[in-house]
Amino acid sequence: MKFEHQIAIEAARNKVWAVLSDFPQAASLMPDVSEVRELEDGSYEGTMRVRVGPIGLNLTGTIEIEQDETQGRWNMRVKARDKRVGGGVQASIEITLIERDEDKSELSVKTDVQFIGRLGDLGQPLIKRKADSTIQKFAENLRLAVSGGKHQA
Repeated sequence: MKFEHQIAIEAARNKVWAVLSDFPQAASLMPDVSEVRELEDGSYEGTMRVRVGPIGLNLTGTIEIEQDETQGRWNMRVKARDKRVGGGVQASIEITLIERDEDKSELSVKTDVQFIGRLGDLGQPLIKRKADSTIQKFAENLRLAVSGGKHQA
């Protein structure tokens, strides 16, 4: 399943880059993410609690990140599972940061997600609504973070 989102941010590119380059800080902007820590190999491990329709999930997994500041791009590979439900996700995420003006930036987020096990049975419309809602909350938190405000968990 593929998703694309555009996020407009009223801040200079370098300010947005500074927030997003600190991955534990950036991960804290995602709703329901917890326990993010860097592993010895430079990847990260974390947990995200998600409710999709009638099912509550505790997705625990790893994230590998490649970043290129000159291109304003992050490539991430995510693998996470919920042991209780018996399902998981694998995702490739490409984020591009574009400077639109001196104090305006835009994030382009392209995600390709494969749902494994019972998660694949939930149905695409339900999953898409949850993904859109999560990105919207992340965007609100990012806007607050780059403006020096406090974001919501």
